[in-house]
Amino acid sequence: MKGPKKQSRRAEPSLRVHRLLEGEQLVLTDSDTLLLVVRGACTVHSRAREPERIEAGALLSRQSQVKAGVDRPVARALSLLQAEPARRWTVAELSRAAGLSRAAFARRFRAVTGRPPLRYLTELRLSLAADLLERTCASLAELALEVGYRSEFAFSRAFKRQYGVAPGGYRRRAAAVGAPPIRLAA
Repeated sequence: MKGPKKQSRRAEPSLRVHRLLEGEQLVLTDSDTLLLVVRGACTVHSRAREPERIEAGALLSRQSQVKAGVDRPVARALSLLQAEPARRWTVAELSRAAGLSRAAFARRFRAVTGRPPLRYLTELRLSLAADLLERTCASLAELALEVGYRSEFAFSRAFKRQYGVAPGGYRRRAAAVGAPPIRLAA
């Protein structure tokens, strides 16, 4: 007798990081796009508005993602995560700060960002770590602590899982190519 069939889990899209050199363009056509400017700045062109310069730290999402415009509780949680990415956040803490139950918060956060809160935090930390690897000479242990990892080993494993290369190799590759002036996460 055959055992129960395993249900296939739909693969979730991973965070795509696009690095743009000065003068390059990235066309965002997906209505589920979330744009986070980690370093540098960019100009957003839209058919509906004049070009708008977006500085580092800005988070943009299309209004079609949240019917009522900006989802303020989720925006509050995102600003907390961006302000203190190294903090040991829990979904319970974030939901309290957002003024929602854990389930409602997790559901709304995922609707806006496309990923669960702690996965978003991990990807944010690793994106910041990649930026620090490109522009500083800090040791991996220092970087790990700065972005929220308690050990260099845990940081290295997570980084390699995300980027496919160890942090040291990433730093060497970035130094050989030259760090890009703008880093966008979409």
